[in-house]
Amino acid sequence: MAKVELMLSEWNALTEDRRRFIVTQLGRYFLSPLLALDAIVPVAVDYFGNHLSTFDILIGGEWMRFVPGMPNVALGIQDPVPTQMQDALAALGVAAPSAAAHLSPAAVRDMPPMLVARASVRTDEAVIGTIDLTTQVFAGDHLAYMPVKNRVLTLLRPKSASLAPQGKSAFAPRLADDAVVLRLAGEHVYQIAVKRDWDQAGLVKHLSRFGFGLPDEREYEYLMSGGLDSLFGWGNRLPEPGLRYVPNRFGLTVPVLRSGAELVRSAFAKSAPVASGATGQALLPLSPFYRTRLGDFATMRYRKIAKVELN
Repeated sequence: MAKVELMLSEWNALTEDRRRFIVTQLGRYFLSPLLALDAIVPVAVDYFGNHLSTFDILIGGEWMRFVPGMPNVALGIQDPVPTQMQDALAALGVAAPSAAAHLSPAAVRDMPPMLVARASVRTDEAVIGTIDLTTQVFAGDHLAYMPVKNRVLTLLRPKSASLAPQGKSAFAPRLADDAVVLRLAGEHVYQIAVKRDWDQAGLVKHLSRFGFGLPDEREYEYLMSGGLDSLFGWGNRLPEPGLRYVPNRFGLTVPVLRSGAELVRSAFAKSAPVASGATGQALLPLSPFYRTRLGDFATMRYRKIAKVELN
C-alpha cells in the first residue's frame, strides 16, 4: 500500500475492495499476531457534507475504527477565540478569556492514519476478547483468557435463556467478580475485560505488546474533533438536551455523559466527568480541546490507538 492512499482525500477515492484489502493488511502487519481480526464491517459516514467510507474491525474483543490521516490539521483554540466559537461559549456562560485557560492552544499538525478504539475503557481494566453465549467459544487473546476462563464460565453458569421471561434477555448488561468484568456486547455475546492493578507505565507496556498505544494530546483532539475547526466535535453549538452520544465527522460516537477524564501521552488529561443534567460551564469538557490535570489513575479512562506509520 502507498502512504498517500491512507490520507483522507485519497482514501475516499479508492474502491471498496481496495479499502478492505488495505484495512486487512493493517491488522496483519501493524498489530500482534496474537490478536485475530474477528470481523471487518464497512462503515459510511456522512456529516454535514463530509463523507467517509471506512471500516470497523473487531480485534481482541474491541471494535476499532480506521481513521485516515490528514495534513495540516488546525487543532486547539486560537487566541483571541474565533468569533464563530464565541456564541457557543456565551451559551455556556463562559467568557472567552476564561475558556482559553482550559483549552489547548492552537497548533497545526500532520495527522497519521490510525486505528482507534470506538469506546474508552477504565484504566484498571484490559479488554481481552469476547465469548459467544450460545457456544461458549472465546475469541481474542487466548493467553490472557486461560487464567480467567473458569471465572468467566462461573459467572455465566446461572444465566440460562430458559429462565428469562418471554421476549426478554436472560443476560444481565454487566457481570463481574473481583478479577473479571463481562459486558453484554450483542444479543448473545459478552465482552470480557480483566481487572488490573497497575499504573500508567504498566498500561502502556501492556498496550505496546499488541502494537497499540495511547494517543498524544493532538492525536486525541484530531480523532474527537473529526479534524474540524470547531469548539465541539459536532460544531459550535451545545448538544441537544437528553442526548447520550453525538457523532463526529469520523462517525466516532462522542459521549455526552462522562465518568472520568481520558488519559493521553501528555502532562494533561483530556475531558472531565460530565453528569446528567449538567449545564453551563460544566459542559465545557465536551470540547476535544479541554485540558484537565492528571488525577487519580484508577478513576480515569483510556482509548487505545494504533498509528499506521509507513516509510
